[in-house]
Amino acid sequence: MSGRERGVLGQLVRVLSLGTLATVYVASLLITYRQLHAKPVLQGVIGAPDWTRAVLVMGLVIGGGLGAAAAIVDERRELPSWFLTAVGVGAALAWSLWASSSLGEDYVHMLFAAAAPVTGLLVWAELMRQFRNQRRPLAAA
Repeated sequence: MSGRERGVLGQLVRVLSLGTLATVYVASLLITYRQLHAKPVLQGVIGAPDWTRAVLVMGLVIGGGLGAAAAIVDERRELPSWFLTAVGVGAALAWSLWASSSLGEDYVHMLFAAAAPVTGLLVWAELMRQFRNQRRPLAAA
Protein backbone atom coordinates (compact mmCIF):
# COMPACT_ATOMS: atom_id res chain seq x y z
CA MET A 1 0.00 0.00 0.00
CA SER A 2 1.49 3.34 -0.99
CA GLY A 3 1.81 6.29 1.39
CA ARG A 4 -0.96 8.14 -0.42
CA GLU A 5 -3.37 5.19 -0.15
CA ARG A 6 -2.47 4.76 3.52
CA GLY A 7 -3.09 8.48 4.10
CA VAL A 8 -6.52 8.33 2.44
CA LEU A 9 -7.42 5.18 4.38
CA GLY A 10 -6.23 6.79 7.61
CA GLN A 11 -8.37 9.88 6.95
CA LEU A 12 -11.40 7.71 6.20
CA VAL A 13 -10.94 5.72 9.41
CA ARG A 14 -10.43 8.95 11.39
CA VAL A 15 -13.63 10.48 9.99
CA LEU A 16 -15.62 7.29 10.70
CA SER A 17 -14.20 7.15 14.22
CA LEU A 18 -15.00 10.79 14.96
CA GLY A 19 -18.49 10.45 13.49
CA THR A 20 -19.20 7.37 15.58
CA LEU A 21 -17.84 8.95 18.76
CA ALA A 22 -19.84 12.14 18.19
CA THR A 23 -23.03 10.12 17.63
CA VAL A 24 -22.49 8.05 20.77
CA TYR A 25 -21.72 11.20 22.78
CA VAL A 26 -24.86 13.02 21.66
CA ALA A 27 -26.97 9.89 22.29
CA SER A 28 -25.53 9.52 25.80
CA LEU A 29 -26.31 13.18 26.52
CA LEU A 30 -29.89 12.76 25.32
CA ILE A 31 -30.40 9.57 27.34
CA THR A 32 -28.90 11.12 30.46
CA TYR A 33 -31.00 14.26 30.11
CA ARG A 34 -34.12 12.18 29.59
CA GLN A 35 -33.35 10.11 32.70
CA LEU A 36 -32.78 13.21 34.79
CA HIS A 37 -35.92 14.89 33.49
CA ALA A 38 -38.16 11.80 33.67
CA LYS A 39 -37.40 10.81 37.27
CA PRO A 40 -38.25 13.68 39.58
CA VAL A 41 -36.36 12.32 42.61
CA LEU A 42 -35.80 15.79 44.04
CA GLN A 43 -39.42 16.88 43.81
CA GLY A 44 -40.18 19.09 46.78
CA VAL A 45 -36.50 19.43 47.72
CA ILE A 46 -35.67 22.18 45.25
CA GLY A 47 -38.50 24.46 44.21
CA ALA A 48 -37.87 24.41 40.47
CA PRO A 49 -39.35 22.49 37.54
CA ASP A 50 -37.78 19.08 36.90
CA TRP A 51 -36.35 20.06 33.54
CA THR A 52 -34.33 22.92 35.08
CA ARG A 53 -32.48 20.56 37.41
CA ALA A 54 -31.73 18.28 34.48
CA VAL A 55 -30.46 21.24 32.46
CA LEU A 56 -28.21 22.36 35.33
CA VAL A 57 -26.59 18.93 35.63
CA MET A 58 -26.23 18.51 31.88
CA GLY A 59 -24.97 22.10 31.64
CA LEU A 60 -21.99 21.12 33.80
CA VAL A 61 -21.24 18.17 31.53
CA ILE A 62 -21.57 20.07 28.27
CA GLY A 63 -20.05 23.35 29.51
CA GLY A 64 -17.09 21.58 31.08
CA GLY A 65 -16.57 19.49 27.96
CA LEU A 66 -16.62 22.52 25.70
CA GLY A 67 -14.25 24.25 28.11
CA ALA A 68 -11.82 21.35 27.73
CA ALA A 69 -12.03 21.67 23.95
CA ALA A 70 -11.40 25.42 24.18
CA ALA A 71 -8.43 24.80 26.48
CA ILE A 72 -6.93 22.43 23.92
CA VAL A 73 -7.37 25.01 21.17
CA ASP A 74 -5.88 27.77 23.35
CA GLU A 75 -3.12 25.44 24.57
CA ARG A 76 -3.85 26.03 28.25
CA ARG A 77 -4.64 23.80 31.22
CA GLU A 78 -7.69 21.59 30.82
CA LEU A 79 -7.98 20.46 34.44
CA PRO A 80 -10.61 23.01 35.61
CA SER A 81 -12.86 22.13 32.67
CA TRP A 82 -12.42 18.40 33.24
CA PHE A 83 -13.30 18.99 36.91
CA LEU A 84 -16.63 20.62 35.91
CA THR A 85 -17.32 17.77 33.51
CA ALA A 86 -16.56 15.16 36.18
CA VAL A 87 -18.79 16.93 38.73
CA GLY A 88 -21.65 16.96 36.21
CA VAL A 89 -21.16 13.29 35.34
CA GLY A 90 -20.94 12.43 39.04
CA ALA A 91 -24.19 14.28 39.71
CA ALA A 92 -25.90 12.58 36.76
CA LEU A 93 -24.60 9.21 37.90
CA ALA A 94 -25.75 9.74 41.50
CA TRP A 95 -29.13 11.01 40.32
CA SER A 96 -29.63 8.05 37.97
CA LEU A 97 -28.61 5.48 40.61
CA TRP A 98 -30.71 7.14 43.31
CA ALA A 99 -33.76 7.32 41.05
CA SER A 100 -33.36 3.66 40.07
CA SER A 101 -32.94 2.47 43.63
CA SER A 102 -35.81 4.60 44.97
CA LEU A 103 -38.10 3.03 42.38
CA GLY A 104 -37.21 -0.44 43.67
CA GLU A 105 -35.43 -1.47 40.51
CA ASP A 106 -32.82 -4.21 40.60
CA TYR A 107 -29.08 -3.86 40.03
CA VAL A 108 -29.33 -4.52 36.29
CA HIS A 109 -31.63 -1.52 35.86
CA MET A 110 -29.29 0.56 38.00
CA LEU A 111 -26.34 -0.49 35.84
CA PHE A 112 -28.14 0.59 32.67
CA ALA A 113 -29.19 3.86 34.30
CA ALA A 114 -25.54 4.56 35.12
CA ALA A 115 -24.25 3.58 31.67
CA ALA A 116 -25.29 6.73 29.79
CA PRO A 117 -23.43 9.37 31.86
CA VAL A 118 -20.30 7.19 32.18
CA THR A 119 -20.35 6.42 28.45
CA GLY A 120 -20.67 10.12 27.68
CA LEU A 121 -17.63 10.93 29.80
CA LEU A 122 -15.49 8.17 28.29
CA VAL A 123 -16.44 9.08 24.73
CA TRP A 124 -15.81 12.79 25.33
CA ALA A 125 -12.38 11.98 26.77
CA GLU A 126 -11.55 9.98 23.63
CA LEU A 127 -12.79 12.78 21.37
CA MET A 128 -10.61 15.26 23.24
CA ARG A 129 -7.61 12.90 23.03
CA GLN A 130 -8.01 12.72 19.26
CA PHE A 131 -8.52 16.47 19.06
CA ARG A 132 -5.40 17.10 21.17
CA ASN A 133 -3.34 14.75 18.99
CA GLN A 134 -4.49 16.62 15.86
CA ARG A 135 -3.28 19.89 17.38
CA ARG A 136 0.26 18.57 17.99
CA PRO A 137 2.68 18.96 15.10
CA LEU A 138 4.03 15.71 13.73
CA ALA A 139 7.66 15.01 14.52
CA ALA A 140 10.00 15.26 11.57
CA ALA A 141 10.62 11.86 10.04
